[in-house]
Amino acid sequence: MPNPISPAQLESLLSRLDQMVAMLPQFKHGLLLYQALETLLRMAEEDFDRLDWKILSAALQDLEQGFQVFHRYRHVRKISIFGSARLPPEDDAYQMAIAFAQCVTARGFMVMTGAGGGIMEAGNQGAGAGQSFGLNIQLPFEQGSNSYINGDDKLINFKYFFTRKLFFLRETDAIALFPGWIWHFKMKPLNA
Repeated sequence: MPNPISPAQLESLLSRLDQMVAMLPQFKHGLLLYQALETLLRMAEEDFDRLDWKILSAALQDLEQGFQVFHRYRHVRKISIFGSARLPPEDDAYQMAIAFAQCVTARGFMVMTGAGGGIMEAGNQGAGAGQSFGLNIQLPFEQGSNSYINGDDKLINFKYFFTRKLFFLRETDAIALFPGWIWHFKMKPLNA
């Protein structure tokens, strides 16, 4: 399979890498950048599968997008709102989530949701787009983002659940749990 990297792309990358390596000692977090580059170089020397590299590349893109969005709000406290994606607007819990989001944003918090429907939609609605984040997940047959956060620059569409969960954990100062779907599993007897 021929290499899809053009000579011009390669030359540009080499130039940028040379400049960055020369500046490493001057970067505030130069040692961490050095360690990341060393890790990538060690990985490049291994015979990893194409899928391994695709996962790494997509995860890094998820991380980059999350870091860029949250960097501007790193000193603002945030509350994650979790609950059912299937509750309709007329449900009491949906209305309570709207009121809760309005209350906490009035006290200086921002709201984070999974950007879907139900309780997530209510959280984004109550907070308003200016005071909320949507951490959506790209699934082939599932949710898109709700209309209260769709198109906002604080909507992040993650490819992987693990990168999405990382940002929920990293950025959340508090968690609000609203009703969701409860699944009951019947256990088979051990002697069955």
